[in-house]
This record gives sequence, C-alpha cells and structure tokens, in this order.
Amino acid sequence: MTGMRFRSHVLRPLDPNSRWNVAIVAITLLSGGVGALLTLTQDRGPWLAVEVGGAAFLSWAVARELDPDHQLGAMAASLFGAVWALVGGPTSLLPFIGLLMASRLLVGTTGRRPLVGDLAGMAVLATLISYTPLGWVMGSGLALAIYVDDRMSDEHGRQGLLAALGAAIGATAVVTLTDSLPDSLPPVDPLLTLGLGLLAIVTVVRMPAEPVSFVDSRSKAFLRADRLQAGRAVAGLLIFAGSLVQPIGARSVIPMAFPLVIALVSDQVERLRRARRGRR
Repeated sequence: MTGMRFRSHVLRPLDPNSRWNVAIVAITLLSGGVGALLTLTQDRGPWLAVEVGGAAFLSWAVARELDPDHQLGAMAASLFGAVWALVGGPTSLLPFIGLLMASRLLVGTTGRRPLVGDLAGMAVLATLISYTPLGWVMGSGLALAIYVDDRMSDEHGRQGLLAALGAAIGATAVVTLTDSLPDSLPPVDPLLTLGLGLLAIVTVVRMPAEPVSFVDSRSKAFLRADRLQAGRAVAGLLIFAGSLVQPIGARSVIPMAFPLVIALVSDQVERLRRARRGRR
C-alpha cells in the first residue's frame, strides 16, 4: 500500500541543480549560523538564528516573485534581510510569509491553479498570522490575493471565493479576539512613511516591462505583465498599510519593502537595456 503523495500548486521545492538555489540555501544557513553564534557569545535573543535565516530566505523569495527575470537582485535582497536582522531590526517573519504567498498567487509564477488544499491552507495561514496588526494586514492581503487571482484566471469558481471569504473572516476574527489593533494610529516616521507611500503609488501606476521568464509549470508559458503588476501593486499597498498600524512603526516592514524596491530598479534597468538594443 503506497502512501498518499502531498500535492500543491503553490508550493515548490528548491531545485538542487540550480546554482542560485544552492546559493540561497548557503546564505540562509550561514546567516542563521552567525545569528546562533551571536546568541551564544553576545547574549542576543534565543530566536536570532531563526530571525536572521528567515529574513534572508524570505527576502530572496519575495524578490523572486516580484522580479522573476533577475536573480542577482534577489541575492542582494537576501543579504539585506540577513544584515537587517543581525543588527537588531524587526523582522515579523509570519506576516512576511503572508506577503510571499500573496505575491506568488497574484504573479502566478507556478503557472498552475491552486488546488482546494492550497486554498484551504492559505485561508488558515491568513488566520494564523493575524494576531498582530501587521499580521492582520498581510492576512487580509492574502484574502484579497486569493480573490483577485481567481478573478484573473480563465476558470474562476466558487472555491476561490469561499477561500477568500474564509481568509478574510478568519483574519478579522483573530485580530478582534486578541484585541491587537491599536485604538489610534501609532506615531510614524514621516520620511519613511512618505517613501513607502510613494513606493506604493509607483507600483500601482507603473506597468512592468514584459516578462521573459517562463512559469514553473510544464506549459512553457511566459509570465503575464498584468499579473506581475498586480503582485507588485498589492505588495506595495500592503507594506504601506502595515507601516501605519504596526505599533513598533514602519521599520518592521523595511525588509519587506526592499525586495519591491529591487524589483522596480531592476525593471527600470531592463527597460534601458531593451531601449539600447532597439537603437542598434
């Protein structure tokens, strides 16, 4: 009797034959090891290794979703995330995971429609991460991503709508029961908040260059520019909204914003390259 094989259309394993995947595993392990060493030698927090390694990996993963045509930018984002956590910057890993899954759904990098189990799992994830204000923003964003992804697909149905509804209700129920939302907006850093607001606006109005990467499925179809813009726009808006409600301020979303900045810079560089080739 053979066991049931786990199947998912939104999760994917790292390809050991890719040097980039090997590199991110090495960076994650090395940065986590440095975090563990600092915990032992400098009396840093007991979870520093997890925070540093997690920030490195998630920064890379989000950058790969929002800028699928370029690998170097994702590596730069990974190093930034690791250094940010090592110097004591807040990381908020669970909301970071919510942002990652929302971006993956919207951009459609796997090239396959989510299975019922995927939808249920994301609804549960949106619920579990919503015990903080930032988590609630990302959980609600994941609910929005489920719905928008379903609407943008050629075949949309009841499962996506129900999953989005379940994610939204679950996220709101958790943040209400835990009484996590502040009674008033916390103090904000004007310059940083302004920068994040402008970043969100750029992601909404700026259509990305036509992607040249294939989706991860066997269909060999190219990624869609409208989906890439949707992923970047929702990410930008969620990061800005999260910076407004998080009690510790906008600094907690800086590791999430950096991959988006990298994606926009890479997009502009790609546009210049294509324009230069066109003039030849």
